[in-house]
Amino acid sequence: MITGLPVLEETDWSRLHHAYGRATDTPGHLRALLEEEAERRKKAFDHLWSAIIHQGTPWTATGPVALFIAGLLGDETLARRVRPIRADLFEFLLSVAHLAGLWEEEAAALERTEADHGHDLDALIDAGDDDALYDESTGEAFYARALLGCVRAAPALVAVMLEGLTDADPVVRAHASAGAVALAKCEPMRGHLSEFESRLTALARTAQDADERSAHVLALGDLGAALADLLEDPSPAVRICAALTPGLAGNAAATSELLDALKHHAADIDGWFTNTPPQFSFRPRFSVVARLVEQVKDFELLVDAAVAVLPVATKYTVDYDWGPLLAAAFPDGSGVVKTEAQRRFLAALVDRRQLWDAKFWNPREWFQKAGLPYDRQACAELVRDFHTDATP
Repeated sequence: MITGLPVLEETDWSRLHHAYGRATDTPGHLRALLEEEAERRKKAFDHLWSAIIHQGTPWTATGPVALFIAGLLGDETLARRVRPIRADLFEFLLSVAHLAGLWEEEAAALERTEADHGHDLDALIDAGDDDALYDESTGEAFYARALLGCVRAAPALVAVMLEGLTDADPVVRAHASAGAVALAKCEPMRGHLSEFESRLTALARTAQDADERSAHVLALGDLGAALADLLEDPSPAVRICAALTPGLAGNAAATSELLDALKHHAADIDGWFTNTPPQFSFRPRFSVVARLVEQVKDFELLVDAAVAVLPVATKYTVDYDWGPLLAAAFPDGSGVVKTEAQRRFLAALVDRRQLWDAKFWNPREWFQKAGLPYDRQACAELVRDFHTDATP
């Protein structure tokens, strides 16, 4: 498998596409990764994240670009030249690894799709009819080819990720462990899972950097490991990561850790990480809320944590924190304030004036789920009426 610099010369980039058209400009951006000029390298990274992987979507140029970067990171001489951006390149490869791992089991079906319509796809490319590439049948073949490029790059990505576990940079090691786990279903990894899990366990227990330790804990959790002993870790960041692992879902001590984190440190959780583990797509606080909403069905147990979230929430975070908590407070969707816990949360929400904006549409979905009006005055009246009814 060709990787590194030879990919630039031995790939027909004119037949590949990225999000903005033919990938003929891609080799120039890739060469810029080796240059000293910061602005050129910035543009190269902009190209990787906007064109080569566009909002999580791969293109036919994605696989060859991943192979180029994999070779770049695996070549000791070249690696010394790119060390200042090494962690950023690992982050990009992690995105490709996620796609490869996700679609590995579907590779045979993707190959059939490409075989059925690949000739038509190639004919359109030869004819320069790029608009027709996205018609129904050829569009499926085009997307299959893009995904297969990621899957076929998996052996090179596995090698780079495993090597990255020994890198001097803890951020690189964190991305490498996440990437290797993402590739766990791929054929090159299957024979090494036991050894890999042992290596990750050692890193999770010995890494001095709490950010790195947290990333390894989350990676182990994705492999199915239960890490109850790490709920006693001195770092609160590591503790919540251990509590978030799937193996501890429903564990009373893990749930208690997450409840305490939100109740006492809602404003601090995101700041516990300097380099946020790559497993968090958004703010770590959102993951804590999501797990608690999923696990804690008695809102009486959740209300203190829910109220503590509101001072750090904004109207733009409604889909990730206070919206799901509102739906959890009124699970029957009746909009009737029946308990003191419901009253407390709704009252705290009414007091948080910044969260109410009639022109902002997103909260309406959550209020509809709860059976409540997205009207601050109307909700204030519900709070007041409950208080009146409860007073002798």
